[in-house]
Amino acid sequence: MFTLAARLRHAFAELESATSALCQFLAGASPFARCYALPPVPLGQEHEPVARIPVSPLQGDAALHAALAAYRQWHLQPDCSAKASFRLPGLLLLPAALGEDTAALVDEVNRLKLAFRALVQEAEGRDKKFALVHDTLPGLITLQVYRQLVLLPRPASRLGFTWANKQIIQKVDKEQLVRQLTESRLKPPPLVDARTWLQCVDREIYDVKRLPPGVELRLRRPVKTHPMVNVRWQEEEIRPRQQQVKAHLPLILCQDEPPALTALADYPPATPRKRREARIKDEPLIPRLHIYPYRP
Repeated sequence: MFTLAARLRHAFAELESATSALCQFLAGASPFARCYALPPVPLGQEHEPVARIPVSPLQGDAALHAALAAYRQWHLQPDCSAKASFRLPGLLLLPAALGEDTAALVDEVNRLKLAFRALVQEAEGRDKKFALVHDTLPGLITLQVYRQLVLLPRPASRLGFTWANKQIIQKVDKEQLVRQLTESRLKPPPLVDARTWLQCVDREIYDVKRLPPGVELRLRRPVKTHPMVNVRWQEEEIRPRQQQVKAHLPLILCQDEPPALTALADYPPATPRKRREARIKDEPLIPRLHIYPYRP
């Protein structure tokens, strides 16, 4: 019986082969290509506040070569942070007649990505997962392997590349949170004393239980600045007519009529959008989980 490491190596080899087949197919189709190269994050600067991100537009052969390389960029690059993943927003536009063949190749790559991830999850605990991947495939950045390739399912009339710089806000059920905290009492994270951890979690449980009945909880977690693309569909009956998609890698489109395109500009934009003032203003109830009290 093969070891988990051997199975992982085999799964990665299959993924490499399928991705190479896709890239060879895309290169042979001579697609319309546009990409927006972003500067790498230097080692040690991954937690620094993002003040500016200059964008380098690419087109033609340069954009195509960058896109094909991006689909296979899975390893740590010299002098770059492993905690700040590689991104290349952009698009490849192929004729509609190639849609079926393109979909088959993209689906196979995405299936193998899921299979690779499932093997990693067989290792118990974060430390064992890390050791499995980095002992078996040194320098591999799992997030970049896991990323699914995006083939738009229908023709788009417009692609608008933009920057997302916001917070995730979600309602949190008090009883469910107490259950999660209770289950974590005897599972201290690495390098944390078990007694200290137990005292910390018990205090968090107490703080949740003593909240007044009218106070709700919200998860408010900041999201790192990242590129997005607003996709507007050609068909008017599609609802919602517009959809936002992460632009970590170049999108793939198969349609004969090219969409209108709004290029990705430098960050921050010259005229930032005005946002409504947040209603969650209190101090966090559980800082490590970004849990805040909320008064409707």
